[in-house]
Amino acid sequence: MHFHPGGRAVPFVLNATVGNMIALGGSCFFTGPKSQLNNMFQETRRIASIAYLISMVFTLVIAFVPMPSIIPKGLILLILLLIQYVAIAWYCLSYIPYARDIVRAYLPKLNLSLPFSSSSSSTTTG
Repeated sequence: MHFHPGGRAVPFVLNATVGNMIALGGSCFFTGPKSQLNNMFQETRRIASIAYLISMVFTLVIAFVPMPSIIPKGLILLILLLIQYVAIAWYCLSYIPYARDIVRAYLPKLNLSLPFSSSSSSTTTG
C-alpha cells in the first residue's frame, strides 16, 4: 500500500493506527495491563495518554462511520494520526529524565509549541 499526497489517506491512517494499537498491546504484554495503565495515567503522562487513546478511537470512528463533513475525511484522519504520534512521543519523553525540559527549551527556537506542555516541570524517572 502506497501513500502519497492527494491519494487515499484512509488505508494509510488505519494501518498506522492498528500498528499503534498493536504496539500498545505489546507493551501491555511485557509490563502487564494493570502496570501499563498505572504508568499511562500517572500525573506526568495522563494528558499524553488520554490524547493518544482518544485520537486512536476517533480515528477508527471517523474511518468506519459514514458521516457528512465539510472537511475531507482523509485530512481529518491525517490530523488524528499526527496527534497520535505527537502524544506517544511526548509520553515516551516522560521516561527520559529532563527530556521534556530539553524539548521545551528548544521548541521556541524552532517557532513550534507542544500541545501537552505545562508551566510546571514534569520529568520523572519511571
